[in-house]
Amino acid sequence: MKLKHVYLILAILGILIPYWAYFPYFMEYGFDLVDFIKQAYANPINAFLSWDLVVAAFVVLTFIIAEGKKLGMKYFWVTILCMIFIGTAFGFPLFMYLRENKLEILKNKANEK
Repeated sequence: MKLKHVYLILAILGILIPYWAYFPYFMEYGFDLVDFIKQAYANPINAFLSWDLVVAAFVVLTFIIAEGKKLGMKYFWVTILCMIFIGTAFGFPLFMYLRENKLEILKNKANEK
């Protein structure tokens, strides 16, 4: 199995697993962003995990922007939107999948010369 396929599987899991955990909250409270954030920081453990994710997401965003520009990836910004509106656990492996595709293309072009 190619690494890009592992990233694709991780992207799928990155949307299914978090939303499986979120679904009961959504069914009870609906889409209440204020309450969601309030509960995300409701106790020290939640705050730790929330801040850890926020910092990690900014690191990932920095990597996506730098790597996307460096490799000349046209649509890397789509993965940023996915991170914002779906989640980091989906957006980052999706970017890595697209990055592997781009690296394959660049490698094939270099081999053709």
